[in-house]
Amino acid sequence: MNPANLVAFAASLGVGCGVLYSNPKRAINRAFFAASLNVAVWLICLGWLRDPLNPDPVTWVRVTSAVGAFIPALLWVIKECAMKGRFDGASARKGWTWFAVAVVMAGLCFSYAFIPAESTRDHPLRGLGWSVFSIVNGSAYAILFFRAIYDLRGCSGIQKIELQTLLFGGAPAGFVGIALTWLGPALGLNMLTRLLPLVIVAFYAFAAWGISSQKVLDARGLFRSALQLIVSISLVSALIAASMAVSPDYLPRSLAVVLCAVMITLAFQQLSSRSLRATLMGGNRDAEFVRRQILESGRDEFERDLLVRRFSAILANWARTEAVSFLFVHKGAYTCRSISLPIMSPAVSVLLDEKWATPESLARQREGVGRNELAAFMKEHGLGVVICSPGDDGLSFMLTLGVRASRVPFTWSDVKLLEGWTAVIESIFSRINFTEQARESEQLRTAGLLGASLAHEIRNPLVTLKTIAQSAKARYNDPEFRRLLIELVPTEIERIEGLVSGLMDLGRPQHPHFESLQLNEVVETSIKLVRPKALDESVMLECKLDEACVPVHGDRSSIRQIILNLVMNAIQAVEVVDGRREVVVRTIAGPSSVVLEIGDNGPGMPQEVRDRLFQPFTTSNKTSGMGLGLAITADLVRLHHGEITLVDGQEVGTTFRVTLPCQQPSS
Repeated sequence: MNPANLVAFAASLGVGCGVLYSNPKRAINRAFFAASLNVAVWLICLGWLRDPLNPDPVTWVRVTSAVGAFIPALLWVIKECAMKGRFDGASARKGWTWFAVAVVMAGLCFSYAFIPAESTRDHPLRGLGWSVFSIVNGSAYAILFFRAIYDLRGCSGIQKIELQTLLFGGAPAGFVGIALTWLGPALGLNMLTRLLPLVIVAFYAFAAWGISSQKVLDARGLFRSALQLIVSISLVSALIAASMAVSPDYLPRSLAVVLCAVMITLAFQQLSSRSLRATLMGGNRDAEFVRRQILESGRDEFERDLLVRRFSAILANWARTEAVSFLFVHKGAYTCRSISLPIMSPAVSVLLDEKWATPESLARQREGVGRNELAAFMKEHGLGVVICSPGDDGLSFMLTLGVRASRVPFTWSDVKLLEGWTAVIESIFSRINFTEQARESEQLRTAGLLGASLAHEIRNPLVTLKTIAQSAKARYNDPEFRRLLIELVPTEIERIEGLVSGLMDLGRPQHPHFESLQLNEVVETSIKLVRPKALDESVMLECKLDEACVPVHGDRSSIRQIILNLVMNAIQAVEVVDGRREVVVRTIAGPSSVVLEIGDNGPGMPQEVRDRLFQPFTTSNKTSGMGLGLAITADLVRLHHGEITLVDGQEVGTTFRVTLPCQQPSS
């Protein structure tokens, strides 16, 4: 038996079993398995028919043709299952003509009208029935093809995609089979008929993969890609054949090879670019634009909730859906508004393994507890796709997109795009988390540096209060003492309260809260915290505040951290100065902004540090700090859509200038 037939037989049987195993409860999988058995029997009959040891080839021509007569009817069953998701008695009654024609054609194969009695191996004859059989079968494939095109108009979602797969896989297999059967004998090319099993199985396997794969594929894109490959191979073959046909006397072989290579390259570039534009679906054309939008939205922004809203709007516009959600871990579940999925649920375990899911991909797989729960979860919330962002300890977050209004499912190409964008979003969220951790670390470091000085500053009013308390018993009736009691006690208590509150705020994790505030007021309260440290280091800390400054829109704790970081850096910079040590904090009112300047009379900033000034781990102080202070300060300034620069041209000292806009920038 021809090895090609054996290979095709094993392949068709294996494909059918694989499709059935992937999900035996799906009607289309069962129908495809039945068709696979039919095709496998047809292939084994065809192989025995062509075997030289076959003593009665005429009988096997009849048997092979009769078995093949049922293929169009089975393809119709697959089409019905793709459209309706089931095949019941009503479907069978609707398609009785397909089965009737198949039975009639199978019966025709055993008549003398199909093959005359005098036909032999050496002198094969074909009767009128053979022509009728070929025309009817060819017409059946054509009707199936055009009927599928017509039915596509009334289908949507996964039904439409699976029908397209059948359209470009099953029906062309039948056309190719009939064409090779006729062209082989007509052209005297027996090789064409020998290739028939492999060609048909190739189309058949494509259709099987398209309707059973977990990855929902767009059949039009696959068909165009295959067409591009076929055209490319044909073009290259034609050019090579043409160059070889030219006589070496007119064109040397070396020059012919070079010219052929140039023509192939130019033709392939044009064909590839045009085919790429033709095959890209609507959503894919905007892939790079969407990626740039995501990167642009995440640049210089540190508020996660605002970023979630921005990313949701971008993805909703791309996917043509109204529902986009980010599910983060909260109280043992991945939650967002009305959506919640427990971390320990079987559905999350499936997502950890698969990394993504769509209702269509779940329907194509074998049922399981986790898959059933995940399918029910997606159906309940109207989700079209779930994409996971893996973290160090499980899932960082889940991205969910609702079912499209057009009911078109998310295909494998859509999933790959979303996975790429999710990775970009994850990196942006990670940057925010690292920035927040570094900021909290810097806050604790500042609190530690100020702690000893503040403790000394708190001790002074406590001594005053202790002295008043000890004198109260003896001098309580003294009017002058009562006056001091009324005036000093509240003042000293407020002083202690302000210092303690400021120190506690430094050590407490902060969440940005933007409001209209006076920069001068924030400067004054911040300087109160750092002034004891300046006194301990013999530093003259001076404030020059412009009363004309208008309010800025900002986060109080972040601006305070900016001031403290820069002032503490300035105090540390002047520690090496032997004479007068000065740090000046100045505010300047501008037409649409407020400028904050913090300068010192220290040794200045080395040139090698200036080039990497606001990058992490850059410091001119070799004895303390990790070099995160200025990087965090720059991030906090960008959070306010401001600008921080180092003032150039100073002979002595260093001055940082922070410019903050007065009005709230549009998001």
